[in-house]
Amino acid sequence: MSGAVPLRSRAGAVARAVVRPGPNPPRLAIATQAGLTMALAIGLPALAGRADLGLLASSGALTSLYLTSMNRVARLRRLPVLQALLLAVAALGAAAAGNPVLADVVLAAVAVAGAVLVTGLAVGPPGLVFVVLTTGVTIRLTAPRALGGAGLDARVVLAAEAAGCLLALALAALALLIPGVRLADRDRPVEPVAFRLDPAARIVVLRLAIAAVAATVLSAPLGVHRVYWVLLAAVAALQAGRSRALTGARAVNRVLGTLAGLLLYAAVALLQPAGLLLALVAAVLQFVTELVVVRHYGVALLFITPLALTIAEAGARQPVGAVMLERLGDTVLGAAVALAVLVGDLLVERAAARRLDRRATDGGRP
Repeated sequence: MSGAVPLRSRAGAVARAVVRPGPNPPRLAIATQAGLTMALAIGLPALAGRADLGLLASSGALTSLYLTSMNRVARLRRLPVLQALLLAVAALGAAAAGNPVLADVVLAAVAVAGAVLVTGLAVGPPGLVFVVLTTGVTIRLTAPRALGGAGLDARVVLAAEAAGCLLALALAALALLIPGVRLADRDRPVEPVAFRLDPAARIVVLRLAIAAVAATVLSAPLGVHRVYWVLLAAVAALQAGRSRALTGARAVNRVLGTLAGLLLYAAVALLQPAGLLLALVAAVLQFVTELVVVRHYGVALLFITPLALTIAEAGARQPVGAVMLERLGDTVLGAAVALAVLVGDLLVERAAARRLDRRATDGGRP
């Protein structure tokens, strides 16, 4: 069969991609802004004795990671639109949180629609991950305790998330007051907003959509508060691009990085940080994540995992050990879904190649 690559070669390519570091672009400014946003999102409410509200706000503050490579003036115009869309899906999640089946349907639908928009508009990192994270975390926080949620008031959760978004936007605007930033910004072109799905992008969207539905169906019996973590593992791997080696490597790194990150989460939970110390820990985790995430995704997950769990488990009453076991199981399931989608894609491609070979052998007859 023409063009077929042996599975052993493909597995070797994935293994090499797992350990090979990526490019190392300058990330200090982005990491500093992300860490500062996280510190203020949690630290300011902590000064008033409400670090719990700060944890809720930190979910919105994560929007500071979007559009960071863009011209800053253009970014200030587009970031509020992106934030409004994220708050809208959070509101959808909160509205559906009381019904487990409806919550699962909303989460899957948000993931599919988000895959189309994020890919077609070339939003860039963190892409679909925070769309799923924001929706899923809001569902878990506002779902009744009987369904495994935190039972928090949806209005409080959404207001805190909106405050986090405003903080991220304010810090992005304040950066323009620095003369050096304005000067460097002149060299960044303003790209027009355009929706485009080329063949490679359509394949990525199709993979993400299939994975979103499959992950939701497979994980639904596990409980409404766990579905989004399975989805996160699947979409984080599959949104990497068309390359199967890169996507497979991200799925493996997701599991290995999460496993290591869970150990760090246990250490953070043992420390039981509160108030300003909690703000400092979250800021450091966010800073280091953004510093290394491009260089090596698996290493970044060592710091992403405890940060995401600290935010997601706000108001939860589960023992740390139970949280760790559940999240590891969810991650393995999500990574398995991503790999299964890749294998299915490969089998379809090979079947199409065989049909073309037979047609060529038969002289082009159908």
